[in-house]
Amino acid sequence: MAQGIGQALLETRVHDEAGQFLSGSMMDYTMPRADDMLNIPVDNAVTMCTHNPLRVKGCGEVGAIRAPPAVICAVVDALHDYGARHIDMPATSQKIWRRISASRQHLAAE
Repeated sequence: MAQGIGQALLETRVHDEAGQFLSGSMMDYTMPRADDMLNIPVDNAVTMCTHNPLRVKGCGEVGAIRAPPAVICAVVDALHDYGARHIDMPATSQKIWRRISASRQHLAAE
């Protein structure tokens, strides 16, 4: 789940004007760490697969697949009063602040 939340809110590749990769190390690349995350309770449900003789299936990616759209939907919902109907990933704090500031400037102009 941390991987999916990181993808939705933090992780991005940064290049300069010449195409040089600027976020090429873990020192430069923003990703969630343990102290960034909440304690997320998890549970499991056993459902046997009927499509192979071992009756097994993989689902380790469930948190990474479901988390980004859930987080982005929550961000857009939170920014609804500021006119947001969409926000590209990653929804960094800078993008969110820009959306709020633009909305405030628009309302002040009216």
